[in-house]
Amino acid sequence: MRFKDLVRILLICCLFANTIGLIFITEWVQKVFANWQQAILLGLFIFGMECLLFVRLLKPYRSELSYHTLFSWTKLAAALVMGLIVWAAVQLWTSRVFGTAPELPPTARVVKYALIFLFNTLPNALIEEFIFRFLPAHYADKKGISRQKLIGLGIASAIIFSLCHVSVYILRDHTAWADLYSTLLNAFFYGMVYFFIYILTDNLFFTALIHAFGNNQLLLVNTPGFEPFYFYTFIFITLVWFAGKTFSKGLR
Repeated sequence: MRFKDLVRILLICCLFANTIGLIFITEWVQKVFANWQQAILLGLFIFGMECLLFVRLLKPYRSELSYHTLFSWTKLAAALVMGLIVWAAVQLWTSRVFGTAPELPPTARVVKYALIFLFNTLPNALIEEFIFRFLPAHYADKKGISRQKLIGLGIASAIIFSLCHVSVYILRDHTAWADLYSTLLNAFFYGMVYFFIYILTDNLFFTALIHAFGNNQLLLVNTPGFEPFYFYTFIFITLVWFAGKTFSKGLR
């Protein structure tokens, strides 16, 4: 894969995401998303279209992409364990800070959340992490580029990642034009964070879980400031994980 091929894939994905986001301009889609069962079906349909596009885009590079290594069961198990640790740590930390006891949500809410998370939130996050984190990191690894260029690649992919959300922010979330810059800047910031989480952990499942839960949370402790607690928790767990991996390699 050449650099211009990587850029082409990222830009096509950005254009596709913004084109799909245009569906929110219709009143019909707004009504569909008011019904979570119908929203799941629509989300699965969009996910299927994304998969078809990405399979087509990546077909010329199939031989150089090690899918069995990237999506191994070992990495999935590690991601689930570390993701659970992040989730539990956030609940314990916020409970301690605010002096609020954890409160289990109703079963119906948990079922609804699980279905939306498994069939919409997580698959979309996994695709975004594959395109905007794995592919640039894979390119950097294959080309053996310097750390400075790797940072530049992360910045470029985070910019395109944030621009992917323009139509969704405006049409679905009804973000005012005056607030769009700060919203995109926030998406860029998280794009950079997710990029370096993947670089440190080499685990796409974990990065996708962190991304997905940031988009759609299920909390046992109601807090006025979930985002900073979540951010510092997953950064801390990521650094501990990276340090553990580095230390274990040093012992071999």
